[in-house]
Amino acid sequence: MNQRLTLQNLTLEKEKIYFAVVLAFAIAMWLALAMTIFGLLIAAVFAAFAWLAQGLLVAQLRADGVKVDERQLPELAGALRQVCDTLQVRKIPDLYIVQSGGLLNAFATRHCGRNFVVLYSEMLEAYGPNSPEIRFLLGHEIGHIRQHHLPKQILLAPGMFVPLIGNAYSRACESSCDRHGAFAAGDVAAAARAMMVLSGGREAGKWMTPEVFASQYRASRGFFVSWYELISGYPTLSQRVANLLALTEDARRPPPGRHPLAYVFALFSFGGRATGGVNLLVTVAVIAILAGMLIPALTAARAKARQAADRGNLQRIDAALHQYSNENDGFLPPDLGVLMDQGRIPARGWVVPGSHIAPPRNGNDIRAGGCDYFYLAKGESMSAIGPESPLVMTRPDALPHGFMHVLYGSGDVREGPPQGQTGAGEEAEEDE
Repeated sequence: MNQRLTLQNLTLEKEKIYFAVVLAFAIAMWLALAMTIFGLLIAAVFAAFAWLAQGLLVAQLRADGVKVDERQLPELAGALRQVCDTLQVRKIPDLYIVQSGGLLNAFATRHCGRNFVVLYSEMLEAYGPNSPEIRFLLGHEIGHIRQHHLPKQILLAPGMFVPLIGNAYSRACESSCDRHGAFAAGDVAAAARAMMVLSGGREAGKWMTPEVFASQYRASRGFFVSWYELISGYPTLSQRVANLLALTEDARRPPPGRHPLAYVFALFSFGGRATGGVNLLVTVAVIAILAGMLIPALTAARAKARQAADRGNLQRIDAALHQYSNENDGFLPPDLGVLMDQGRIPARGWVVPGSHIAPPRNGNDIRAGGCDYFYLAKGESMSAIGPESPLVMTRPDALPHGFMHVLYGSGDVREGPPQGQTGAGEEAEEDE
């Protein structure tokens, strides 16, 4: 390796930078959640579900997978110990082999403070238990453990949902772990071959040329490729092979640019795979938590707006009633429809914003188009009405949860029902 790798430079500098940015977003979001008991409750529920799901995954590994130790695949167990020694990871994680129906991959996971590495059997069949390719794969997963990517999942989860930044951090983590794998394998060519298997299959090393495959990364830089890269949690396979081969070069080449328009589209789209500790379950949980916080707040704001509009309607009716009384020897109109006919209130009906329009109610309601208000003082003399006498009230079903306002003779608008007149709505209907 011309670019000498050491334990001190395995982690890319951009991973550290992106981590700080994602952490800042995550802390802000967690503080926002902590301000509401509802948000904390939903976060706890989804954390419990994630913990249970992870527990089932580990249970499946223990029940169906092959645990690697001195008695079972001792040569592979020795390779794992060698990788851990090289990367100075003292506590060796449990290693399991699972059959994956042809998939070629490996992954690391964590549950109840214990780390697990899983290697798909097809990879073992392709390269053997103590090959540099297998050490590269093990080193990559041990890199996640060494960098504490797994326990950072919960802390960084909300920040990972931030467009561009979250996926950029995730890709940086994967690139750092590729360097861990190459350092553990001690063979860049073997590391590149192991990476090509993920794209070309188990026989890729026989017919694929790493340099040609890596050239695709610099040759394909159009809009859609750039967009795909930005919304993905993994670097593309051709980029990963190119990065590994770059370790053998004397001078570091600058990475190729991306199409500028791709950044705009990436702000409003999501990738198919989430990494860096954020899987689909966590992503859905973050969305649900944020929605759980926003929806009640929006609903409450909408309800307050409708209540404010309702009060404004009643105050306008009060002004119309006084104006009518002044022009008609102190008497109130026989029904609200008269005010509508005279243009004192809207001619197309009078309703609470956002409510349904009630059926027409002759005498008590506006005659055309229905109304959301009961008129309780029809035809009376204004001088005979006391300040505590109810004049008009909102229909109980016009506002959420049966909320209503009442207009009194004093001109005040208060929350109902009318004082001293329970069931006023029913009485108004009986008068019809």
